[in-house]
Amino acid sequence: MVSDVTAEPPTIVIGHRNPDTDAICAAIAYRDLLALRDQTDAVAARAGLTRPETRYLLERFGVPEPTLIEDMRQRVRDVMTAPARTVLHSDSLYEVGLRQIDSGMRPLPVLDGDGRLAGIAEAQDFAKVFFQGLDPSVADQVPIDFDNLVRALDARVIVRADDRPVRRTVMVAAWNIESIKERLQPDIVLVVGDRLDVQRAAIDLGVGMMIVTGGTPVESKIVAHAQSRGVAILTVDHHTATTLRLIHMSVPVSIIMRRDPPSCSPDDLVDEVRGLLGSERALSVVDDARRVVGVVTRADLLRRARRQVVLVDHNERSQAVEGIEQAQIVGIIDHHRVADLITDQPPMMRLEPVGACCTLIASLYREANLTPSPSMAGIMVGAIMIDTLLFQSPTTTAEDRATVAHLTEIAGIDAERLGRALVEIASDVSNRNAQELVLGDFKSFAIDGHRFGVGVIETGNSASVLARRSELNRALADIRGAEYTSTMLVVTDIVSKRTTVLVNGHAREIARALGGHLRGPDTIDLAGVYSRKKQIVPALSRVGGLIRR
Repeated sequence: MVSDVTAEPPTIVIGHRNPDTDAICAAIAYRDLLALRDQTDAVAARAGLTRPETRYLLERFGVPEPTLIEDMRQRVRDVMTAPARTVLHSDSLYEVGLRQIDSGMRPLPVLDGDGRLAGIAEAQDFAKVFFQGLDPSVADQVPIDFDNLVRALDARVIVRADDRPVRRTVMVAAWNIESIKERLQPDIVLVVGDRLDVQRAAIDLGVGMMIVTGGTPVESKIVAHAQSRGVAILTVDHHTATTLRLIHMSVPVSIIMRRDPPSCSPDDLVDEVRGLLGSERALSVVDDARRVVGVVTRADLLRRARRQVVLVDHNERSQAVEGIEQAQIVGIIDHHRVADLITDQPPMMRLEPVGACCTLIASLYREANLTPSPSMAGIMVGAIMIDTLLFQSPTTTAEDRATVAHLTEIAGIDAERLGRALVEIASDVSNRNAQELVLGDFKSFAIDGHRFGVGVIETGNSASVLARRSELNRALADIRGAEYTSTMLVVTDIVSKRTTVLVNGHAREIARALGGHLRGPDTIDLAGVYSRKKQIVPALSRVGGLIRR
């Protein structure tokens, strides 16, 4: 029997949009911890493209990239019942009816000979057959399917005559022998009791099949006569009325199914499908080849739990994956400010002012008395090194340093060498256009009624980035549009230890808030500023007041 219960989807561990190395590695490492500690079924995910330096780090330690999830809104695949109970267009009404009863009277998708959706069979279709009967103009044109008939009647086959055509016209031997002889036609079905004269006459006149009711045995001479004339004989235990009803139930379901019913894709949004289910009891879920992969009902929409999500390296709605409000946030692990996410249940939270989210993940391993694998330790080292700018960022803490020292022993690597390799890869901007550079590590912040967009590039060669100032400024203007008060790109050179900020919108006010030197209309030079989280974002809270002046 096919189960009607879909397994609960795994918990998703995911970082912010435009993910950096720390966001991706934190998701991977925490998923690994959940599997070790709690045997939790979880999936590491990313909310955007993987950067070159992140890809290098994962390949270096043989770790696959996380699943790409750019939209957390519920899809049909999240709520549908799968695999679906289906029937074939050639299955009898009797068999389909039994399956409907077994499925709780759910509508059943009907498949054609190639396994594609052909129609749907619903309880109301069977009710019409029961009260109104089959349309003779349609049913009489459908040949008898011998095996369907045997199963519907639970019949015993006395004589099988596969080469004999049998019409669906059914006659009951309810008259005297002379009247019956007048009415008998070739190749029809005759329902008869223990009347030897009628049985013999029917065979002589060339009926296609005799169904003997009431459990009556058939005499050997009748059997021999039928075999010689190619007439099929079945015996049943039912009385005549039941036999007639079951004969009607042996027709294929294609006779009564609703053809070309509405359907949906597993990738359709639940909100879009909800409207269709206002007029349909169920929708077949089909793939691109029209093969049924599931069924979704109104009840599915009501009872299915939302996706459970653990957010790492962020806790701000504007930075979270699209549709996060439709998920259930069960955990937040972050090292940034507390922002505006609202949950309906208290999640597990771990927020500490350290330099990288992977520092917090490593501490959770220690608290659970678990040791990460060398590959997990290696990617966490790389994430911490690049997120703290090789320990040069003001966000760096003693805990970050101690964590890297501990993890490098497990991974057997040189943290400084790994960090510099990652920075070198991140510094190569030759294959990225201006918009990709701005949006590569871009976050939105809603502060004091204003919205700021801040992109970050951390490089060992800022000159190669700033040489493209004109196209970067155009990209900032395009991104700003009417959505942001200001957009900016923070370019930090970890070799020269200088930071340059390109700004579109209110550059003068932002320069004052940051305490920087405004060079030209859109460029700010900063000294000793390396951290968006600890230095740039807090200063933006002063920009609104400066604009109002």
